[in-house]
Amino acid sequence: MRSVSCVLIREGPSDDWFLPIILRRALEVLVIERFPACREVQEIRSLPAAGNQHPDTVHQALVCERGTFDIVLYHHDGAPAAKSDPIIDRMREWAADGLGEPMVAVVPMRETEAWLLADAEALTRVLSVRKLRRPPAPGAAVETCLDPKAAVNELLKCEAGLNPAKPGVLRNFYVAVAETADIAQLRKVPAFQRWWNDMIDALEGLGYHYG
Repeated sequence: MRSVSCVLIREGPSDDWFLPIILRRALEVLVIERFPACREVQEIRSLPAAGNQHPDTVHQALVCERGTFDIVLYHHDGAPAAKSDPIIDRMREWAADGLGEPMVAVVPMRETEAWLLADAEALTRVLSVRKLRRPPAPGAAVETCLDPKAAVNELLKCEAGLNPAKPGVLRNFYVAVAETADIAQLRKVPAFQRWWNDMIDALEGLGYHYG
C-alpha cells in the first residue's frame, strides 16, 4: 500500500486557509480515479518558513523536511503573466537541478480567491443563503475576474451581511469553501485542471501506477 505526501510553498498566509485543504481533497479524488493502489493522501503541510519564495529560503526549508514528502507544491498567483511566468519557470529550473522530489506548480488565475468562487452552490451553502443575487462567473469564466479578492469581500458583505475585516470571518469562509467546493466544478477552471494534469505526471514519474 502506497501513500502520497506533499508540502506546500505558498505566497501568503491566507493561502494556508484554502490551498492545503482543497488540494488534498482534489488529490484524494485524483488517486481514486487514476491511482487506486495509492490508499492514503496525507495532510498537505504548508512551509511558512519558505513564504518569501526566494530559492535559497525554499531550499533551506525543504532540506529541513527532506524525507517527509513526495512532491513539492509551489504556489504562485498567475497574473500578470509577464511577471509570474519567469518566476515559476525559474523555480522549476531550480527544482530540476537541485531537488530530488518533483515540484508541481499551483498557479491560480489571477489569485487563489478565483478558485474560491468557482462553485456557486458551495458558496450558497457556506453563506447560508438560498440563492446568490450576483453569482460569480461560472466555470472557466471565473478566471476573467480582475480582482478575485475584492469579489470575495463583496460576496461576504452583499450576500451574507458579513464584515470581511472582522477577525475570523475571512479565515472561516476560506476554510468552509475549501471543505465544501465540488472538485468537479473546480476542474472546469483551466488553471486548476493544469495543476491536476501536472499532478498525474508527477505521480506517474514517481512510479505510482494505475491499479
